[in-house]
Amino acid sequence: MNHKRTATVVVLAAVGLLLAGCSSNDPAPAKTADAANPGTATGTVDVRLPPDGPKKPAPAANRTAAAKILHANVQHYRDSLAAGRNTWGSSKFGPWKQQALLDLTYQGAFTKADKQFTADTEPDSINTWRDDIANAADAIKQWAEKNTIDTATQPAPATTDIDKALSEADKDADQVAAGK
Repeated sequence: MNHKRTATVVVLAAVGLLLAGCSSNDPAPAKTADAANPGTATGTVDVRLPPDGPKKPAPAANRTAAAKILHANVQHYRDSLAAGRNTWGSSKFGPWKQQALLDLTYQGAFTKADKQFTADTEPDSINTWRDDIANAADAIKQWAEKNTIDTATQPAPATTDIDKALSEADKDADQVAAGK
């Protein structure tokens, strides 16, 4: 038996499993060297990845710093929405709308907050925050699009859904601080 070739087959099979996106929580089926490279070996090689353990929480200072960044960004969107409400129907609304349509500050806030964690300590809630704040930012953009020449003289539409979305993002930031 050629041990060097068998070792190469095992390494290639493991790399193939990683590239294929196999979950390390699911037992990997036994891979045969014959299937990876027919005619080279007769034994079965069991290639399994180690199981993922529970995530370790990041230090409290890191979680708090990340949550502070995320909460500040939620407040940024609240302030932006308040400015939009205050300028509705005025000549100042157009410039506000252009700024709101281009506002992707949540991406930078996410990146900055995420630097507080490693892959082992990153709480799932930071990704939930990113999704929720992106939805809130999109809702603000949709609200801004409702202001047209025909509607500018009418009262601004309600922002209840946006306010709820921003509250959800704040709750997510609280979960980041808790390490959840």
